[in-house]
Amino acid sequence: MNPHRYDPRRYQEALEFALRAHEGQFRKGSDVPYITHPVAVSAILAQYGYGEDLVVAALLHDVLEDTVATAVELEKKFGDDIASVVRGVTEEKTDARGFPRPWEIRKEEALWHVGLAEEQVVALKAADALHNVYCLVRDMRMTGNSIWARFKRGKEQQLAYYRRLSSVIRKRLKNNLLALELCEAVNILEKSALEGRV
Repeated sequence: MNPHRYDPRRYQEALEFALRAHEGQFRKGSDVPYITHPVAVSAILAQYGYGEDLVVAALLHDVLEDTVATAVELEKKFGDDIASVVRGVTEEKTDARGFPRPWEIRKEEALWHVGLAEEQVVALKAADALHNVYCLVRDMRMTGNSIWARFKRGKEQQLAYYRRLSSVIRKRLKNNLLALELCEAVNILEKSALEGRV
């Protein structure tokens, strides 16, 4: 049972902010509105008993990375704690000149950061990865290995990244049930990818 109570007005404010920020965006390779992802990540954290700040941060966790929203806006509207957690899971997709940064470098930085970040950031990264992995498993059941074509890097690199990420999160969160579920989900994804379809 979740010991936390959530302020519905604060949750609604964050949801509306995320809806506006992600307007017109869709999940990779699909016509599913992007907002479904942060909502799902937020729900995962609430179901695992995390507090209001983290559940709200989950709704906003991709706005700095994928939209024109700024850290200053987040701090002003939702406070330093939430903005700090969102910054903690944000990848720098472009360099100082605006050019795309290589996927490999971004993922190495993400892994390094998860190894050092505060527990709230690690939990958010775990819930984010968990939803992404479950979506991949579901899509594989429907279309097989063709799903990997929608990513900048293919099956082997994607699987290696999720394997390493789940391992780092497990080390950080120990026997936390969220970390354990992520490890199980990555195992299912790897098995699915080997078979080509579940």
